[in-house]
Amino acid sequence: MPLYEYRCEPCGDEFTLLQPMSVRPGDTTCPACGGREVARRMSVFAPSVPSGPASAQGGCGPMGGCGIPQSGCGSGGCGL
Repeated sequence: MPLYEYRCEPCGDEFTLLQPMSVRPGDTTCPACGGREVARRMSVFAPSVPSGPASAQGGCGPMGGCGIPQSGCGSGGCGL
């Protein structure tokens, strides 16, 4: 099931829910105010498992796990 991000029109609350793809925005209620006027927002995602030679090194090396130069190991990822 994917994560969906919503914004409640009446109260302005922004929240994320794990829901089946078949759920429509009108079927969702705001957890803060109970309103049903919620808008599904665009969301960004990133692959959770890098592939390639850098992944064998855990992302360390001259080029990080995503191909971006890193200042050193343990920097916490690609910095995107």
